[in-house]
This record gives sequence, structure tokens and C-alpha cells, in this order.
Amino acid sequence: MSGLRLDLGCGATKKEGTIGLDVVPGPVVDQVLNFETDPLPFPDGSVEYVFSSHCLEHLPGPFPLFTEISRVCQEGAGLEFWTPYAWENSAFIFGHRTFYNEDHYLHACLWFADYWQKLLGKRWVLREIVYVIEPSVLAELFREQVNLDFALRYYKGIVREFGVMIDVWGNYPGPEIQPERRFAANREAERHPLPPIAYPPAEIPPDELAKATAWLSASSVERPLARREPVAPPGQRPRLALARHLASRFRVVAREEGLLAVARRTGGYLRGWVKPLF
Repeated sequence: MSGLRLDLGCGATKKEGTIGLDVVPGPVVDQVLNFETDPLPFPDGSVEYVFSSHCLEHLPGPFPLFTEISRVCQEGAGLEFWTPYAWENSAFIFGHRTFYNEDHYLHACLWFADYWQKLLGKRWVLREIVYVIEPSVLAELFREQVNLDFALRYYKGIVREFGVMIDVWGNYPGPEIQPERRFAANREAERHPLPPIAYPPAEIPPDELAKATAWLSASSVERPLARREPVAPPGQRPRLALARHLASRFRVVAREEGLLAVARRTGGYLRGWVKPLF
């Protein structure tokens, strides 16, 4: 494969070996254009690689630019897009107008690929999703023994930025593929695997859903403790974790029901926790 290599929104730092395009002139900007209104100044099928770093989030919508990317890309051309992750505070700073997460690309490249192929003019095949997570966050998740895949699905502030690697095809030669998911401490660091995204989500058995609903709808006082062994932070014994938990529960019950309720409920808590630990 031989063709042009582009850096969209290069700013003051252009990726080596690329043609830099930006809305603002600069020392490394080779072409000045407005991505919202101007066509890319390259012939059809002339581009083999498109890179963009922290540019797409500044556009109100990427559709005109994505259509132009499809037009100029040759068969099997590679795309590499990096943006802030939607569930991190920096995604919402002034000047950002679109807040990207993996569903944007899964929707266009996998879940509704036929629909998006008609809109974009070519088939976009998502090969890889990479989450960049600060070392301090990785260390804290480890200390708290939080499953990373769970944290990515339900917590905010975990991922600093994320990237997608996509192939562009006019005539896609292969079967549908499930994109790889990986995480790393920075873009250049070693990438580590994550489980694939399940779509559609697995159905939950009615009895499990009923138990979950009953547990979640109960008040903090009425709610029975989850029957699982608490995970103590490194260096702490389970007994210490139990003592801290009981102290927290004492404060809640004392505040909501009074000191007599503390004594009444202590036995129940101990019966539920002590047996698995000793």
C-alpha cells in the first residue's frame, strides 16, 4: 500500500511522515481548511492513513469530515483517532462540542455497519479500542481491588483518553469481526487485553432480577449484607476490614434508629459475616 498520510487537526505537533491539516495556520500546518465545510484537498482513493489527535471533539458533528475521509481513502486504509473519553472531566472543557465513547464507533462500524456504509460511502471496520489510564488510577484500582472492565462500564474518571484503529473498505473482503479492547498507561506503552463488549447484553434470569430489585429498593437499614467476602486492601487482614465495616454500619443504624437498634442488629451482622471469615 502506498499513498498519502494525513494528520487532521495537527496543531503545533504533526505526526511524522504526514501532511498536516488544521483550521489555524502554523509552522507544521501544510493545508489550512475548515473541517466542517471544506472538502479534503486530495483525489479519491489517494490516502493510505489518517491520524487525528484531540481534534474531532471540537466539531459539532463528524459526518461531513467522515464522508470526506471515506472518499479520499484507498482500499484498506487505516484510521487512528484519539479523543478525550466521554466519561472523564476533561472531555467537557470549553471548546469541546462532541463527547466520544466507544459506542460511537461500535454503532458505525459494527452494530449498524450496513446503515453507516450507505451514509459514509465505504465500510469502516473497527479493529481496536485503546483506553489510556493514568498509572495512579491503575494503582488505585489495584489497591481497592476494583475490576477494570467493571470500572470502565460503570465509573467515571477512569480513562484519560481513548483511541480507535479502523480500516476503510469500499468492498470489505472479510467477515464481521469483534474489535480488540486494550488498555495502557500511555499511547506508546504496552497494551493489555480487556474482555470484548457483549452486545446485546445477556438476559438476566427473572429470579436474579427479582432479588436484585428487592435488594436495591430496600433502605440502607433494611438491606441485608451482600453474601460475599469483603476484599481487604493489601496488607490488611479480613478481620480488620470486618471491624471497619461494622463501625460504619453502627454509625448508620445509630443515626437512623437509635442506639438500641445498634445492639439489636449487631448479632445479625456478625452471623452473616463472621462465619465465612473464620
